[in-house]
Amino acid sequence: MKVKGFTLIELLIVIAILGILVALILPRFSDVRADANTKVCVANLRGLNSAMATYETRQNVDVTWGTTGTVPNLVSWGYLASEPKCPAVPGSASYVLTTGANGDAATCPNVGTYSTHVWP
Repeated sequence: MKVKGFTLIELLIVIAILGILVALILPRFSDVRADANTKVCVANLRGLNSAMATYETRQNVDVTWGTTGTVPNLVSWGYLASEPKCPAVPGSASYVLTTGANGDAATCPNVGTYSTHVWP
C-alpha cells in the first residue's frame, strides 16, 4: 500500500517561498504606518488650530501663542478634551504652540525629527 504525503524537500521549498513573500510584503506595512502617523499628526494640528481659533473668537482677542498660550492651557480652559500626543514618538510631549513670521504654528515631534506646521 502506498502512503500519500509530502516529502521533506517539498515542505522546505514551500516554507522558503512563504518566507520570501513575507519578506517582500513587510516593508510595505512600515510605509503605511509612517503615513498613518503623519495623518494623525496633521489631524491633531487641525484640532489645535480649531481650538486656538475658537478661543480667540470667544474671547475676542488675538493671542500671541508663543508667549501666552500653551496646549495645557487650551485643555484647562475647555477648548481641547486632552493634550494630543505625536503618534510617531511614544511618550512624547504634546505639541508646542509658537508664533513666527508666517503666523501661529505648532512644532511637533514627528518620525524622530522636529517639523513646524504653519496654520493656513
